[in-house]
Amino acid sequence: MTVAQNGVGQINVLPYYTVQNGNMTLISIANTDETNGKAVKVRFRGAQFSDDVFDFQVFLSPADVWTAAVTLDGSVARLATSDKSCTLPVSVNQPFVTARLLDANKAQGTREGYVEIINMGDITPGSALYTATKHVNGVAPCTTATLIGSGITPNDLSTAMTNPTTGLTSFATIINVAQSKAFTVPATALNQVGVTVPVRYSRQANLTIGTASYGSVAPAFAAAQTADSVFDTATGNVTMYEFDLPDLSTPYGTANAAAQLAELQTALAKASVVTEYATDDSILAATDVVLSQPTRRYYYTWTDTPNVAGGDTNKTLATVAGATGVYAGLDAATNKLQVGAPTFYDREEQKVVNASSIVISPNPQGTSTFTLTGEVSLVSINNGATPSGALGAALTVQDYTTIYADGLVRLSTTNLSNSSPLPVIGFTAVNVFNSGVGAAGTNYGQVLPLKW
Repeated sequence: MTVAQNGVGQINVLPYYTVQNGNMTLISIANTDETNGKAVKVRFRGAQFSDDVFDFQVFLSPADVWTAAVTLDGSVARLATSDKSCTLPVSVNQPFVTARLLDANKAQGTREGYVEIINMGDITPGSALYTATKHVNGVAPCTTATLIGSGITPNDLSTAMTNPTTGLTSFATIINVAQSKAFTVPATALNQVGVTVPVRYSRQANLTIGTASYGSVAPAFAAAQTADSVFDTATGNVTMYEFDLPDLSTPYGTANAAAQLAELQTALAKASVVTEYATDDSILAATDVVLSQPTRRYYYTWTDTPNVAGGDTNKTLATVAGATGVYAGLDAATNKLQVGAPTFYDREEQKVVNASSIVISPNPQGTSTFTLTGEVSLVSINNGATPSGALGAALTVQDYTTIYADGLVRLSTTNLSNSSPLPVIGFTAVNVFNSGVGAAGTNYGQVLPLKW
């Protein structure tokens, strides 16, 4: 498993989506394969503990592009699309789902997170599935008999697919219309190189694993399908359904989920990241650094397993107790992991010598402890007691305040507990304000790729 430098892969991961503070997020997924269609799993995960908050399937025909918008609907995120490509369920114009969010998080846990996009299998010309999903005069037929059959449970389409190949590319645009700013972010693309990737189709159905088929096989829960221990009856004990597969750890040409996870860790691991920052008050500049960790989910340990007697009859909830491996030392109570101190420079090569002069706002005493919070950790620069000036984040953001307004920063992404580099993707969002445009002025959003 390697990161595709051309941005086209079998798997795409969008590092961040948000509907906080007036933002909406536009999603685009393109199939650059001009011959084969793709059966694609799309899963939105929350920023705090990467709980599944919305997932579905999209069937892309050759050279097809699927688009949607994620907006705020009351207290939760909602997906809206008028795209003509086929999906399961037939309509995905729905609010995000809070069933797997703890009560304390239900009101806000869907509003920020990241997105997994997985090619489950190629759809070859001439097959019934290809005919059912191939656009005709700009509209895909989405033939019910092929996709769903005669019942309410979708058909097992695995035999209609061939081995998934590369071809997916995606991006997200975080846009705030009222503040006239936008940030466009490409997905990280991953490819499995040197081996044949088997079809990894699982029906979009609420049938439990072990009693219904996973593709053409009917296995009980095993590490060969996922490394997410929340579904293990000995640990998290949350009920696992067919729609939970595949995930990023589902074997994608490797022997088992542990091997898949190890490959992802190697491909995405970074000891630190470097980015420029701008916080000059004269232009109201603000900088937020997004550090998304799409494999952290698989290192959790669990407590407070589903309490059926207490009302969790569907066995949907389990609480994170801590983590192992590269995430050993995670403080589950605060959702924080300690990392090394940042190194700040101004634009003239001056360096912050004493890390204690860099504060986690609004602490005036300084600190020698630096952490990353949540699955999607946001580090705001010099934004004070109200972190996140560029993106308006709320769930997992903290502010690093330094003496320099603009410059270069190296942020540690190494777990201090065991010196492990963390699997991180992301970007830097910089916003500046020009007061000379019109009567009210205007914002400009910039996106900087992380370097390491």
